[in-house]
Amino acid sequence: MEFVLLYLLVNIAVGAIACFFGKKLFYLMLGALVFLGVFNMGLSVTDGSPVALVLAIALGVIAALLSKFAYKVGVFLMGCVAGAALGFVISILLPAEMADYSMIVIVVLAIVCALGALHWCDLFVRWGTAYSGATFMSSNLLAAIFAFTPLSALAVSDDMLATFDALSAYIAGPFSAAYATPIFVATLVLTVVGAVVQKHGGE
Repeated sequence: MEFVLLYLLVNIAVGAIACFFGKKLFYLMLGALVFLGVFNMGLSVTDGSPVALVLAIALGVIAALLSKFAYKVGVFLMGCVAGAALGFVISILLPAEMADYSMIVIVVLAIVCALGALHWCDLFVRWGTAYSGATFMSSNLLAAIFAFTPLSALAVSDDMLATFDALSAYIAGPFSAAYATPIFVATLVLTVVGAVVQKHGGE
């Protein structure tokens, strides 16, 4: 049970910080968001082995260091994360017969958003961090509210990685498919609110 709470709290907390304070904490948030994105993606495409965790940590640290010393590289990576998150939300809204194209949608949007981020840096940092944070918040918060019992049933005693693997797969798969519209609406609302809060907070 504690692993379930830890997984949800970390995803929701990092998402909230990115959504509402992403521009001020851009370098820190970039590393955290890339870490969470790669970590969750790694768990969803692997067996949740320690290799996935090590890879996620390494890529998160590299991304944070790159963003600190090369702002444009950081913005590009942030664009990739936001684009991949947008692609994920769109992919869960696709009809079942188009499910095979989900990864193509995610990759294409990641590249397009990354290139767009380079062109409109400051604006994109604000909206990109707000959106990326909102995606983590919406899916995990709604899962905590509407599917806590199924999530608790996925907990593996004394095995954090196996629990995180099961939670990630369930939230990204069955839960997101069942609650696609609420997740989309919550993500959209939180993105707008987050971007507005960041704009006024930065003035």
